[in-house]
Amino acid sequence: MKLSDLKLTGAQRTLGGRVILGAVTGIGAIAAVTAAAALPWPAVATPPASVEVMPAPAETVLSCDGPVLALGRAVEDAGALAVATESRITVGNDRDEEPDSDVIAQPTVAGEAATTRYVQRPEGREAVSAAAASSASVSDSDLAGFTASACRPPQMESWIVGGETETGTTGVVLVANPGDVDATVQITVYGVAGPVTPPSGAAVPVPARTQVALPLAGLAGGEQSPVLRITATGAPVRASLQSSLIRTLDPGGIDSQSAVRPAATQVIPGVRIVGGAAETEGAATIARLLSESDTAGTITVTAQDGSTAREPEPVELTAGAPLEVDLGSLESGEYTVTVTSDAPVVAAVWQTTGFGADADFAWNTAAPAISESTLVAVPRGPDPTIGIANPSDEAVTVSIAGQGDDPEEVAVPAGATAVVEVDDQRLYTIDPRGASVHAAIGFAGDAGVASIAVWPDAAHPQPVVVYP
Repeated sequence: MKLSDLKLTGAQRTLGGRVILGAVTGIGAIAAVTAAAALPWPAVATPPASVEVMPAPAETVLSCDGPVLALGRAVEDAGALAVATESRITVGNDRDEEPDSDVIAQPTVAGEAATTRYVQRPEGREAVSAAAASSASVSDSDLAGFTASACRPPQMESWIVGGETETGTTGVVLVANPGDVDATVQITVYGVAGPVTPPSGAAVPVPARTQVALPLAGLAGGEQSPVLRITATGAPVRASLQSSLIRTLDPGGIDSQSAVRPAATQVIPGVRIVGGAAETEGAATIARLLSESDTAGTITVTAQDGSTAREPEPVELTAGAPLEVDLGSLESGEYTVTVTSDAPVVAAVWQTTGFGADADFAWNTAAPAISESTLVAVPRGPDPTIGIANPSDEAVTVSIAGQGDDPEEVAVPAGATAVVEVDDQRLYTIDPRGASVHAAIGFAGDAGVASIAVWPDAAHPQPVVVYP
């Protein structure tokens, strides 16, 4: 074939050009699509439809600790629990009345050991706030000191940060079921070996309207600084710890300690240093912490005026292992201890009035933030005060009113704590007016020391977000 025979006609040249042009165009389109896919696309998202619903108020159930218990008073049964003294209860609601009350049995304790539950029902769709707290003083050869605690609603999970099992210390774990449905609880002990569920805490039955008392040594034997998690099934329970101490032959105090909630920031207001503890050598103020994760944190101690009482102390927490930190010698006064962490922690601060005869101690527990009006009961006790900590960067004004009295406006500077003297055996309303503060009721005097963390008012339901 000759080269001249390969000449293309015009139509053939046009067709070939179109094929080439089409191929180039296709390749360009593919490249453009590929490049566009590699670029960030504009976000187009429609938030799911939701509505915030305020549930109707329900009845409020408050369960109290009951009498102070003593272990080992019966010679024939060293492990038996008996009543050392009855507690005194201050109770009421915001209608200047008392809520309904009935008895919670305590069959594991000898004698008249029943405790009390209070039930406050709403008025139609209007919530009625109720508050109750108890206190007791003991002056026996094996048990002495002052204790106070709030009557609280039951929960499905509770954390107890406190107690010891060393020689001379006694702890009694109280688990109350104030409801009408039987509950079963599992008690997990966190110690040097991490979380352990002892056989005696694997499945503890707590019948309806019953409080079970369990010696701490039987649950956490050998642990110097245990932390307990009480998990309930079937019905919520109210857990607390009653502890006492004997140094040689002298009673060293008693305390009743309520549960705490995990949080990345824990604020412990109302740590009052009194008596000879400020001048005595030894660990008079100790913080105990626990996280379920390996995490770093910081402990800050501030005085009432907001000044730093000691340099912030960094801490490293190992998952499941309690950590104790000596907060050193603090002068007499009122302090707020703040624990911040990268992960949720539980925390409490132990303090003592001294190390000799007639000394007392208290576990100060973390207080959740409150931002709405909250009714609190101040039981009988020495030199009662309400401490209000403001951890924010702005000053706030909080209203405090004794029942039947005009409100008192209390200014709380940024980072500081306001301390208000109150009367015992009375109810008070604390209204932060939307600000976020932390509060505690404190007692301190020759008769002893105690602290009650203030929790948000249980009568007011929280809004629920519903997604249709």
